[in-house]
Amino acid sequence: MLMNALPMRAACCLLESGWREQMNQLKQKLLKELLGARDAMLRIRYQMRKMGEAAGIPIEPESQSQLLDATMNMEGVLLAGIPGDGGFDAVFAVILGASSKNVTQAWSSLNVLAMLVREDPHGVSLENNDPRAKEITTAVSSIQLE
Repeated sequence: MLMNALPMRAACCLLESGWREQMNQLKQKLLKELLGARDAMLRIRYQMRKMGEAAGIPIEPESQSQLLDATMNMEGVLLAGIPGDGGFDAVFAVILGASSKNVTQAWSSLNVLAMLVREDPHGVSLENNDPRAKEITTAVSSIQLE
């Protein structure tokens, strides 16, 4: 009986080894794609600043550049930028893992309101950790999409 178990055990080890190798390859590919997205965002921000300078319009004002650079240097932050046509009214960050608390605290210390949107298996939801965001959160949460 022991003789029959050995080949099966070896086969299981080979399967497990192959599975681990595939998982490592997938992780490496995902990491490469995430770093590519980060690099693309840095290039976009650079070009937006150049465009703003050429037009004489602060698409990414210096104060926001400093905030975004500091945010992108925080643990867990994939990228940060200015949505839309720029200006002084909004910034965003894409945060991986459970690092949103650190970003929220840093932004709050600079009087920047963070409205956290997180991934959820049931769709998009807003977190309401900041009491200033309660009205916005309630209004957005009441929207029903069909």
